[in-house]
Amino acid sequence: MGVSEYINFASEEWVLDLKSRSVLLVLSEAEMTNARLDAVDMPQQMLLSTLNPDAEIPAEQIAQASLILLEIKPELPGSLQRFEAMRQLHPDMPVIAAIRNADLPLVRTLLKKGVRDVVGLPLSHAELAAIVNEVCEQLDARVAKDVHQGQLISVLKSIGGVGATTVATHLASELAERNIGRGVCLIDLDLQFGNAAAYLGLSAQLSIADLIAAGARIDGELLKSVVSKGDNGLNIIAAPIDIVPIESVNPDQIMRIIELARAEYDHVVLDLPTNWTNWTLSLVAASEAIFLVAELSVASLRQAKRQLQLLDSQNIAGAHINVIANRVEKRFFRAIDLDSAAQALGHPIELSIHNDYPLVRAAHDQGVLIRAIRAKSKIARDIENLLARLGVETER
Repeated sequence: MGVSEYINFASEEWVLDLKSRSVLLVLSEAEMTNARLDAVDMPQQMLLSTLNPDAEIPAEQIAQASLILLEIKPELPGSLQRFEAMRQLHPDMPVIAAIRNADLPLVRTLLKKGVRDVVGLPLSHAELAAIVNEVCEQLDARVAKDVHQGQLISVLKSIGGVGATTVATHLASELAERNIGRGVCLIDLDLQFGNAAAYLGLSAQLSIADLIAAGARIDGELLKSVVSKGDNGLNIIAAPIDIVPIESVNPDQIMRIIELARAEYDHVVLDLPTNWTNWTLSLVAASEAIFLVAELSVASLRQAKRQLQLLDSQNIAGAHINVIANRVEKRFFRAIDLDSAAQALGHPIELSIHNDYPLVRAAHDQGVLIRAIRAKSKIARDIENLLARLGVETER
């Protein structure tokens, strides 16, 4: 009889998260009738094939499937042979065996032969949904284990205007120049006042807002379609053109976007907003490296200390938290020196960036990196020194 059309389902009985997968149900006419699949609205996409238990499954049907539920009738030698033949041709295809009155020895035999799970016949809608969900979770876990997760780097600002976006854009650019793998992605998560793309001379038509609005449709391909490219190959996901209320953002969607970015790139640099939310805290907790940018001023250091205390209260601590003193004057008589600032913070300050405001302002106004104006500036050298904290060689 062949394969029916794809059927869309929406029943409370069926709670499945198939994502982009399709499930092929291969049942005999009797078991298809007993299952009464025509009496329910089934979730998302399920492909039905009515075949005798020992009939060969057409190759085109298998090609359309991500997961197969296959009826096996042990008393028919051809039924087990069908399963074994399919396993030989498609060893990576996940198979759920559907059997009537299966005994323990048979279940053990099938599991040894590569069956993912066994479901009893007649088919119960609830049991089928539970088993398919479980197998899909196992597949997701295996994919997540196999996929190399890119290094996640968070750049925080003690207060607005301390130059954290300059640090983020230049750090990401330095990483991109040295990367010979999957690339580097800078994501501007300052949803209300982000300027990372503008600092690099880019006028992005798409932004992080498009990925947030995509909901469940988001995947690696869609993420890359939103990316803008810098001159040095840096991939940038810009902040929204319009101001977005931070509290309106779905935290799960943000985390999904970052997970996809880490699956696509070797390094993912986050330029985070000043305001703390549950999702910003979650991202910082997941980061392998954290850079907190502050100035040597009472206001900036006070807020930096409060942020360090917040991180500590959330059990986020350790050597991967790096405080950067920005716009440091190289003179003997400073109101606050690095040692005094570190003592006030209760945290070492081992990184600093030279103060050259006219040079930084010129780079921002022209939409270029500082190196494009002055290749051997002190600021460029100081930012290059940050790479050692990421395990990246600094030799050019």
